[in-house]
Amino acid sequence: PTPHPCGICENCKSIAAGRNIDVLELDAASRTGVDDIRDILDGVRYKPTNCRYKIYIIDEVHMLSKSAFNALLKTLEEPPAHVKFIFATTEIRKVPVTVLSRCQRFDLQRLSIEDLLKLFNKIIAAEDLKADDEALHMIATAADGSARDGLSLLDQAISLGGGKVRIDIVKEMLGMADRGQTFELFNQMVGGDMQALLGKLQEMYRNGANPAAVIGGASFILYGMISAIGVRNMVENHV
Repeated sequence: PTPHPCGICENCKSIAAGRNIDVLELDAASRTGVDDIRDILDGVRYKPTNCRYKIYIIDEVHMLSKSAFNALLKTLEEPPAHVKFIFATTEIRKVPVTVLSRCQRFDLQRLSIEDLLKLFNKIIAAEDLKADDEALHMIATAADGSARDGLSLLDQAISLGGGKVRIDIVKEMLGMADRGQTFELFNQMVGGDMQALLGKLQEMYRNGANPAAVIGGASFILYGMISAIGVRNMVENHV
């Protein structure tokens, strides 16, 4: 057993292709009832055909109904040795404590901007496309650590740009303001000039900037300044 699949054996290939009969997936967002759970639990007592374990993946598990959770709980209390359950959710607070107490929990961290950029550049190179570095950085920032959201934005930018990820297209797509305008807005905010600040915000909004994206840009500038001050203080304290 290894946490790193080889990707070349028959089990790896069939799982990647979605045709392995020992790996079953249920989308709880569309199948929330107790009957849906019973359908997959009927096969729990049977041993796997080819793999070491029989794997049940339930996505968006928090969407299951109370009766469905109760039906699942009985199997979780005394699971067969050849069965493994994998639950995925973005709303951990909606999963009953009785279920959580019988699971080993893994909190997945958001991807860094650098990791997302590596992923985007790999895709751009594989598809023989062109992209502006700054445009990719904008998409990686807007994705907020989510590879799925980032790829959706990248796909949209490629489509709108006719095969090239362009800065102007991404700015318009995300409702982002010019970086110089964002710095000007930030200076007005720090200086306390509220009249000028509101006027600039109104102007940027009329030009198509998304207010949430504008505030996010100003927050990013503030975060960079705080980080720089923190590093400088560390250096001064060690000199």
